[in-house]
Amino acid sequence: MQKLSQPTHPTCILLLHSCSSVSHLLELHGQILRNHLFFHPLASSRLLSLCASLPLASLRYAHNLFDQIPQKTTHLFNTLIKAYSNSPYRFRSFELFKSMVELNIRPDYFTFPSLLKSCGNLSAGSQIHGHMVKSGFDKDVFSINGLIHMYSLCGQVDHSQRIFYTSTDRDAATWTVLLAGYINGGLINHANKLFDEMPKKEIVSYNVMINGYMKIGSVKMAHELFDEMPMRNIDSWNTLISGYLKCGNINTAIKLFKEMPKKDVISWSTIITGCVQMGFANEALSFFEEMKELGFKPNKPAIVSLLSACSQIGFLEKSIKIHDYIKKNKVEIDSIVGSALIDMYMKCGCTERAFQTFHNLSEKNVICYTSMIYGLGFNGQVSKSMDLFSQMENENIQPNGSTFVAILCACSHAGLVVQALKYFNSMKVKFGIDPRIEHYGCLIDAFCRAGFLHEALNIIELFPNNEILWGNMLGACSIYGNDLIGEIVVKKMLGLKCGFDFDGFDILLANIYSMKGKWNEASEIKFEMELKGFEKKAGYSMIQI
Repeated sequence: MQKLSQPTHPTCILLLHSCSSVSHLLELHGQILRNHLFFHPLASSRLLSLCASLPLASLRYAHNLFDQIPQKTTHLFNTLIKAYSNSPYRFRSFELFKSMVELNIRPDYFTFPSLLKSCGNLSAGSQIHGHMVKSGFDKDVFSINGLIHMYSLCGQVDHSQRIFYTSTDRDAATWTVLLAGYINGGLINHANKLFDEMPKKEIVSYNVMINGYMKIGSVKMAHELFDEMPMRNIDSWNTLISGYLKCGNINTAIKLFKEMPKKDVISWSTIITGCVQMGFANEALSFFEEMKELGFKPNKPAIVSLLSACSQIGFLEKSIKIHDYIKKNKVEIDSIVGSALIDMYMKCGCTERAFQTFHNLSEKNVICYTSMIYGLGFNGQVSKSMDLFSQMENENIQPNGSTFVAILCACSHAGLVVQALKYFNSMKVKFGIDPRIEHYGCLIDAFCRAGFLHEALNIIELFPNNEILWGNMLGACSIYGNDLIGEIVVKKMLGLKCGFDFDGFDILLANIYSMKGKWNEASEIKFEMELKGFEKKAGYSMIQI
């Protein structure tokens, strides 16, 4: 750490330019204050710029610093407005602009692009546009690009189009921003026309268009455009690979990934996340090992996907190694990563490690509690699930729909009908949550597991066209040998004609008849299955060795 001894003004400026950490910044700030240099315009301006450019934790510090500067300038306001526009606290940009107007400090060309970036709705955007027109800053290319982008994000592509065609000052970014607006608005024909009219197509324009084709499932057109590109960058490859993954074509995505001349962390994150989402957990873990060998560190989405991969295969040893990697590399274990860790350990049957992870979280939200409640129910520890639900209420954390799916599943697996009904009824009455079909499904499952088939049938009839619920109902009839309700269910399913695996349901109904001693009915079903050429497939299971 550099120490300052009676610094001169030029020395301070040079040291501020070389500062790259919050701790160094604090030391320099202290030295500047002690040597009465804080009120020098250049020193205070540079100090604020530095605070605003460092990690998010220093943004509050920057604002406090800003408040202490007596003579506010346009540059100082712009610096802080821009910093907030790149943070989760974008609304503070507007608060600063309001103060700027009240202090009669005139904005400039650098003020409005950051404000437009902060606009989250049409009302705010329109007000900023009005200020731009009033101030005469709505004609330069940066302002035009910002307006086109803002109106597109607010779903007003017609406004974006009007600004584009009435402006005389356009650059390549202007064309690309409108192109992206068309694509995000689902106007692929407009995008095609604009792309053909572009006087100069840059790499980013091609990438936007490729993404547009992939969004509508036009894989062939996207790949053809990719092949036509005179030059490509990493984003070009990432866009095409991501598109193939979203379309479910993992083989082509992996082939393209291996052909990439150069990869970045987004490339690795994209292929890992895509593999996990499509159920190729082992492939994702292999890519992770290769990624580490090449010196790349996964970003947070990739970390969460890797934890999900371990959940899919239930491989505890690998799960522990991934967790150790997270701790070693000081990855922040927030509610998202924490919930993924909990889910991973629960799926591996290691409830102790899940509990330890849960207790170590600095902030526990409804996602974390829901993961724990579901995992405990999944592992047969229903009483602990219910205890956690009560603890969550005591902590004034509001459960959501997913939380109720978790607790209802736990009650269902344990056959706790009374408790399941209690939780189900509390959804609307106590928490104002309207039950969805998945909540009814859990309640039906609880009735079926407890043998209350008539009660379950009454609820299912509220959803006459849901094939999954009727299929589960037939399974329950098979377990309890209820041929009367079983026949009702089969007739209902035959009437739906929704692509059932009827051979599987025929077996269930034949088993029901056999349990009731109705051998003729059972034989008749099996004979019909033989005529259809049905063959029973061998089952299999997997264990970790």
